[in-house]
Amino acid sequence: MSKKDFQNWSKEKLLHEYKELSKRKKFGIVWEDKIEEVAEQCKISLPVLKDEKTKSFSTGKNGINHIFIEGDNYHALSVLNYTHKKKIDVIFIDPPYNTGSQHWIYNNSYVERDDRFKHSKWLSFMSKRLRLARNLLKEDGFFAITIDHNELFTLGLLMDEIFGEGNRVGIVTVLHNPKGRNQAKFFSENSEFLMIYAKDISKAEFNSVAISEDIQGTFTEIDDEGKFRYEPYMRARTVWSRENRPRNWYPIYVSKDLKDITHKKQKGYYEVFPITNNGKEMAWKNIQETFIELNKNNYFEAQKEGSKIVIYHKYREQQVLKNVWTDKKYQSEFHGTNLLKKIFGDKRFDYPKSLYLVMDILKITSKDDSVILDFFAGSGTTGHAVLELNKEDGGNRQFILCTNNENNNGNGHGGVAQGVCYPRIKNVIKGYKESSSIAVAGLGGNLRYYTGDLVGNVITDNDKRVLTSRSTEMLCLAEATFDEVARKNGLFAIYENQNQITGIIFDEDAISDFKKEAKKYKKPIVVYVFSYDHSYNEEDFEDLENLKVVKPIPEVILNVYRKIYKELYKPRNL
Repeated sequence: MSKKDFQNWSKEKLLHEYKELSKRKKFGIVWEDKIEEVAEQCKISLPVLKDEKTKSFSTGKNGINHIFIEGDNYHALSVLNYTHKKKIDVIFIDPPYNTGSQHWIYNNSYVERDDRFKHSKWLSFMSKRLRLARNLLKEDGFFAITIDHNELFTLGLLMDEIFGEGNRVGIVTVLHNPKGRNQAKFFSENSEFLMIYAKDISKAEFNSVAISEDIQGTFTEIDDEGKFRYEPYMRARTVWSRENRPRNWYPIYVSKDLKDITHKKQKGYYEVFPITNNGKEMAWKNIQETFIELNKNNYFEAQKEGSKIVIYHKYREQQVLKNVWTDKKYQSEFHGTNLLKKIFGDKRFDYPKSLYLVMDILKITSKDDSVILDFFAGSGTTGHAVLELNKEDGGNRQFILCTNNENNNGNGHGGVAQGVCYPRIKNVIKGYKESSSIAVAGLGGNLRYYTGDLVGNVITDNDKRVLTSRSTEMLCLAEATFDEVARKNGLFAIYENQNQITGIIFDEDAISDFKKEAKKYKKPIVVYVFSYDHSYNEEDFEDLENLKVVKPIPEVILNVYRKIYKELYKPRNL
């Protein structure tokens, strides 16, 4: 790089240079941004979806509609920025580890181990996708990502930059391959890393559920609030004596029928202190203030044992999670590779994640009605995990899987999407026979299959009409209305779900005909109407009684794309 001759610069040029230098990062990660062809396509084309009806299926009319998108995940994330902005509860991804062993393609070529720009290419690739993905999370959402040592440090800095260091929940070491890798020169890698970030850690609710099978087995009781175990509230070890813990010595009052427990003295109630059978004065587990708070949530039970009243703490199914996970259920060979062999009868995908690892990640980050996204879906483990969790706890979680259809090492079964991920999910939902001919019952659900597509950028009025006609699937996905109930070709279409109607008007001259049809339905209705700009005539829809909102298309879509691509292509200060 040649030196700059500042002596001959004008005052204005020097001031501009000073401002540019001031913008440079003081701390963080900086790399040479490498152009990516699939991202460059979005400068001249816009991503849309195509409904692949022959691949979609249903096992029940009222089942959950899971989403499968085949195509480049950069384009899929762009579409989801319209359909699912701030709608996703949890994102889990297992991206390429950039090992240089022909498992990751960038610009149609494998990135080799000796490629001197391999880290820059990987960072350019990941940065674009992570920034798009963050937009999708709800404010209380979580982002979980696995990685190995090759990009651990670069990914950590990148995640801190995008999500904020203060939103880092933790980094977990997962023992997934106890045998290790024999070809290692120094240490034989037998573990990988799980990073978990919150979008806003002050709003996120982390589930301290029990994920260890040994600990799970101790929660043998159950009530309306879930599983629990009884633990004596009195501590019996010497260090818990009244003398050592004076603040944990106080009376608890119990009604004669043992149903009411309180810290307040009540007439006719038993007065219970933490005293052993031999008369030794001990201490309760918590100070009185904590007991009062816990007791508000029915965390205690009194039982009569002989002549003595014993207070039990109803300890809920939870676990203080450690940041090293070594359980055998996380081993990828037995619960990833071998599981796929049972489903397919052959090995057709390298390095699938353990099903139980993904299930446990979702247990600690999701609710029972969460929307869960995996945009590096690979073999479909995340989708499988969601289905298993719904079966386990009766939940209604929905998955969205995105994967390309690259040929996975020429395995003879087609690409990743059509040869591995899709058939796995289909088998798990509908049921299948293991290689040993043992029938495995389906877990149920519906699947909507889409492929990514591109439409020319909008320059002319006719381009707007073309984009509108190609956006039906995006609009239906955004509104979760998949069942077509009326259509007048080229003029309008109407879709529904259990709670809503979605109307799409392709030609403004068809508004009257559309309203006649729409008035047949009593559900709330969302209307998308074609407009050359961002406006529409409100009076046209005044007589629709169940109208929720009217949105002009394609402007509502174009606004999203303008915003996300503007942010992505801001010049980087290197």
